Amino acid sequence: MKEISPSMLPKLAECPAFVGASGASDAAARGTKLDEAIRELACGWDYSAAAELPEEDKTACLWGAGKLKELAGQHKVETREEFLAMHVPQLSRVGTADAACWEGKWVADIKTGQLRNYREQLAAYALACMDARWEESWTAHVIYVDQQLVRSYEFSRDDAERIVDQVISRAASTLHRPMPCEYCDWCASKNDCPALVRQALAMSREIWDRNPSKEGKTIEDLKRDITKEPARLSEFVRRWKWFDKEFGEPLSDELKQRLEAGDNIDGWSLTTRQGGEYVELAAAMPTLKQATPEQVFAVVGKLSGKQFRELCAQVGVQADESAIQRGAPTTYLRASKRKEN
Repeated sequence: MKEISPSMLPKLAECPAFVGASGASDAAARGTKLDEAIRELACGWDYSAAAELPEEDKTACLWGAGKLKELAGQHKVETREEFLAMHVPQLSRVGTADAACWEGKWVADIKTGQLRNYREQLAAYALACMDARWEESWTAHVIYVDQQLVRSYEFSRDDAERIVDQVISRAASTLHRPMPCEYCDWCASKNDCPALVRQALAMSREIWDRNPSKEGKTIEDLKRDITKEPARLSEFVRRWKWFDKEFGEPLSDELKQRLEAGDNIDGWSLTTRQGGEYVELAAAMPTLKQATPEQVFAVVGKLSGKQFRELCAQVGVQADESAIQRGAPTTYLRASKRKEN
């Protein structure tokens, strides 16, 4: 039986065969630093952790700490790690929440990075709080500091127990099957996962075996075959993106490294693009002293919002937020959870 903590529940809800990999990514390390800084700010402790963060992370921390205080109202927010252990009867490992307000009957977890589903983890935290406080309902908040968004869940004891039990039952079942999902990169079984190996083989067949000369079709015919059914189009693009990430990019890097090492590989060679030109500040100063701010700005171009705020901070003036404009939003593809048949 695998050891399960509350933080593993969302992963196991997506794939019951998930096994946490060792080590921490740069994103995870950043999340840990922000969590610590937000907890300090929310309780008015030493501000040193927040002071060491990049400017954009300080903004996220201030918002997160302010949101915790706002949710608590006149009540106290508990952010001391030693008082936030979450003992869930059904789980073998103890979790740790980021904040709780006992009088307000809520628990919270701070999240950085992209928006993900944490409902199962919060159900476990709520259940632990209900057990500890002899309550029959509890509120749980997910605080996404990068997006400045809060998602809240109201759990009854029955609801929380059902959610946690369902995930554990699937993970414990000898009949469970691994499911490719957004957490594959975090899984220790990724390399030899049978579902991912089958997906790689299927993608290979889709790319190489559907030969127009064999079937008497053109490339456009093959494209129409794929696009005429939304489900097939969705599956092809999902597989292709995964295949490119897992095979295309790393194998292209390997090919480049071999060529750089002197290997002679037929059909490929290296080409070098000349580096861009630039001028250091010291060399540009004689010209800058003779130029007006308008002339410098016309040559350099627009400032980003971050650069403008940093410039205002350096010269000691308050940044005029109304002067900062936003470009048109960018639309991009993002894989979402597929419906089970």
